[in-house]
Amino acid sequence: MIGLRRRRRRLICPCGAPTMARYDTSRRRWRHLDFGACQAWLEADIHRIDCRSCSRVRTEQVPWARPNARHTTDFENVAAWLAQRMDKASIARLLRCSWEAVDAIVTRVVADHIDDRRLDQLYRIGVDEISYKRGHKFLTIVADHDTGNVVWVGKERSKAAFEDFFAALGPERAAAVEAISLDGSSVYLPVTREQIPQARICLDPFHVIKWTNEVVESVYRAEAPTMPSGPGMPERRHWRRARFAVRAGRENLDDEHRQILRLLRRHRYRLWRT
Repeated sequence: MIGLRRRRRRLICPCGAPTMARYDTSRRRWRHLDFGACQAWLEADIHRIDCRSCSRVRTEQVPWARPNARHTTDFENVAAWLAQRMDKASIARLLRCSWEAVDAIVTRVVADHIDDRRLDQLYRIGVDEISYKRGHKFLTIVADHDTGNVVWVGKERSKAAFEDFFAALGPERAAAVEAISLDGSSVYLPVTREQIPQARICLDPFHVIKWTNEVVESVYRAEAPTMPSGPGMPERRHWRRARFAVRAGRENLDDEHRQILRLLRRHRYRLWRT
């Protein structure tokens, strides 16, 4: 246990306003980084202050810990650094604290270090979802196409989550967005048209190719049972290569694939047109 006593008499409110008005005093402990195999704790008197700026009673801010924290800033910074590289359960065992404490530490450190300037100068953005864990849990991710950096992450894959991004962006910065790429789903598209109607909407090439292949595949399955066979025509088992011929890029086709496409144009024009 390490006892602390401050020389400064002026107290600092979490809002940043200095004051001398004390409401009451209590003694509190903060968990510090371990000294070898021994746990270290800091102990000091902490005051509640009657802040005129906030118009309410609040606990003063101390220089060695963040507001509402029971761990020192050094302890929380180490835990947050580990959270980028390992799971929270392992961090709790390593630092000898609870899983809930690690989760609260990560929330405080992120809120302390996040910079609102990351949303400045956004002209071309992209939005997509990513799944995590099991049970189809999703995160909504917004990235800046010019820098390649992720600028915002929201929970769930929903309209409300995407609307939270535009609430953080603000109307002035939203008006500067020139283009946005998305997957064309019913989740993000209506919010995009409502919040940034001036932006050009670009569909994700991955989903465009996916939709195209689904249409080609459905037509192929309908045409395959009736494909002709005879002199000069490929055998029925060779028509399996037609699936690759109609879905692959022109640069990936060989002479046999091109011959199949010419036969499709002559005998199965619907599939060739598709």
